[in-house]
Amino acid sequence: MYAHTVIEDLTEFKKNNVIHDSAYSQGIDILIKGVRNSQQFHLGSFQELIVPLEKVFHEKSRPFWGPTSENVRLPYKECWFEFQNIAPDTPREEDVPKRAMLVTQMGIDLIWVWIVNWPKKTRRWLLSPQNYFITIGKKIGEHAPLREMVTAFLKNSNASPEVVKSYYESNIWPQPIIDKMDVKMSQDLCRDDLRDLVALNAAIMLLNCKNIVSEDVRPSSKINKKRRSKGKKPLYTYKILKLVLPSDTKNGAEYSKSGEKTRIHLCRGHFKNYTSDSPLFGKYTGLYWWEAHLRGDKKEGLVNKEYEISTKQH
Repeated sequence: MYAHTVIEDLTEFKKNNVIHDSAYSQGIDILIKGVRNSQQFHLGSFQELIVPLEKVFHEKSRPFWGPTSENVRLPYKECWFEFQNIAPDTPREEDVPKRAMLVTQMGIDLIWVWIVNWPKKTRRWLLSPQNYFITIGKKIGEHAPLREMVTAFLKNSNASPEVVKSYYESNIWPQPIIDKMDVKMSQDLCRDDLRDLVALNAAIMLLNCKNIVSEDVRPSSKINKKRRSKGKKPLYTYKILKLVLPSDTKNGAEYSKSGEKTRIHLCRGHFKNYTSDSPLFGKYTGLYWWEAHLRGDKKEGLVNKEYEISTKQH
C-alpha cells in the first residue's frame, strides 16, 4: 500500500539533494533496494494491533526481550511492515499517521531495522536518520560482533562510562546514519521510534503463531490495468489475517481436517506455547494466539471489524 510512494518520495528527496550527507544518501539507496526485494505486510492501525496484546506489551515490557523475544523469527529474510497511527488529538506538526519499517534477518538472534515515516507536516515519506540493530533476547554486550561495532561508535562519540554500560546492557543499538548526531540525539530519537519497534515485535510474534493464517484478497484486474495505463504502480494482493478455530470446543476440541477459518477481530488475549510434553488437545505443538473470547460467529464468519495483514505477491 505504501511502498511505491515511499520509493517515489525518497528518490525525489535524494534527487533534490535536500540533505548533503553521503551516508544518508547511501541509506536511502539501501532502503529502496530492500523494499523492492522484500515481502510487504500491511498491519492496519497500531491501536488495533497492540490493544489485544496489552498483557504482553505494556509499560514495563521491553521489545524483543524476555517474553517478547520468544518465537521471533521473520517469515522471509527481508520484510516490509507498515501501519497507521491514529492520533486525532495530536497537533498537526507532530502527527505522523503513516509509519513503516524494512527489516532484515541478519542471524538467528539479530535483526536490522530501517524506519520511514510520513508526517502530516511534510506529507512526504522521510527516512529516519538512524537504523536499529536488535539482538533477540540477548544483551549487546553478549553479542560479540555487535558489541564491537557499538564500542567503536561510543569511542568516537566520547561517551561516558555510564552511557557505555547502558548500551551494553540494552538489546537495541540505534546506529546514526548522519554525521551530526551525538549519543543524546540518538537516544531521544530511539524513544520516539519505540512505537514502531513494539508494532514490529507484535507483528512478528503473531506471524509465528500456528493458528493464525492469511488469505489472499486480490485487486481487480481492470483497476490495475487502468492504473498501469496511467503510469501508476499496480495495487498489490493483500491478505486477511484469520484465526483457525477448534471444530468443537465442547467435545474434545479438535481442529477440523478442513482447517475451518473465521474472519475475526482480535480481542484481548495472550500467547501460549505448547510443547511435546504438554501439547494442545494432546497433539498440537508450537505458538498459538489465545483469546478470552472471540468476536464473531464461528459458522457465518461475521465480524465486528476486520483485522487485516497484507503482503506483496512476487
